[in-house]
Amino acid sequence: MRVDLASLETFNRIGTAGATQAADALSMLTDSDTFVKSTKINFTPIDSIDSLFRDVETAVAIDFDGGLEGNALLVFDESSADHVLDELSEPGQEPNSAYLNEVANIMTSSFVDGWAEQLSETIDISTPTTVENPAHQIPSDELADFSFVFESEIAVDEGDNVCRFYLLPEPESFLAMLQKSGDESTDTGVSIRELSTFISLTAAGAETVATNLEMMTGIETDVAVTHLDFVPIKNVARAIDESEYAGTIFEFGGAIDGYLAVMFKSDSVATVTDALLPAGATGDAMQQSAIEEIGNITASGFIDGWANALDTTIDHSVPDFVDDMGHAVLESVAVQLARSQEFAYVFDVTITAGDPLNCRLFAFPEADGFRKVVSGLDEDLDVSTVERV
Repeated sequence: MRVDLASLETFNRIGTAGATQAADALSMLTDSDTFVKSTKINFTPIDSIDSLFRDVETAVAIDFDGGLEGNALLVFDESSADHVLDELSEPGQEPNSAYLNEVANIMTSSFVDGWAEQLSETIDISTPTTVENPAHQIPSDELADFSFVFESEIAVDEGDNVCRFYLLPEPESFLAMLQKSGDESTDTGVSIRELSTFISLTAAGAETVATNLEMMTGIETDVAVTHLDFVPIKNVARAIDESEYAGTIFEFGGAIDGYLAVMFKSDSVATVTDALLPAGATGDAMQQSAIEEIGNITASGFIDGWANALDTTIDHSVPDFVDDMGHAVLESVAVQLARSQEFAYVFDVTITAGDPLNCRLFAFPEADGFRKVVSGLDEDLDVSTVERV
């Protein structure tokens, strides 16, 4: 099936409208100030779904069908669940966790009503059910083990507490709707198989990055997450936390243009640089040089995998060293992307290790070039045969 990827912009706006209605419903229930912090569409490997549901204390699932089929999930961490329950309970009354099911019911109804209105469809919802493993609610079919997931982060009372709302459409139902809303005659149309193959190619590139990092440092590594997000430019910086990071940013160009950020959390920098530098070597300049060297090797291993699969050349710039809060670094990339597009495709990779090591890798391909490259990719490509540095 071929779909118009540009129509994802429409669905992101619909998702934002639905999340806003859900936030308004939560505000009325709890008499709290609420707002939508971010919305995004994940195109995620099934085996990475668990990573979406971090710090889950309570999750409530609701099935829906009609014009669109699938599941909705409202997820609370411990503090946000306690806060909402406290607001719903009468003074002196013991909070009842069952209240969260009713909250989920009302919020999901508001969210889905927003979708139904925008799509001119009827969507019915089921009775809410508390679930222990949210990942098991993900619908799947034969889409190369990938699934679309709409994620909205809703803040309560100035962001001190947050809940996350997920819309998990049944793939065939959603793709039919996506296809209906798009235009197959445009050059923004791709097959879902092509998109799946490109993400698999990127995931393999991330594995190469982890292997190279392990060889350089002697630290055993693991690729924890690799997925593709489709987000408004204004939400790009929310892909990372507010911790301090040191790393490098590259600009790449050729068959596909964009930016690549390789960032190490501050408590990981010493772990990595100590493993690279000779004994007794110290100082900020030495650390910066080591981080830049890692960045260069990482960029080559990652981007060359794309170039080899596409049988083309993609060059990258010299590293631009950064040492700042994570969201500030990505905000600087967002400013560049905003010159030509309103939404961004973001490949998000997390590499971890037993020693304090947390490496975040973000690739931001330019939107039009990305869609053209994906549409020209062999959807049956064996990504394991692609050479990498």
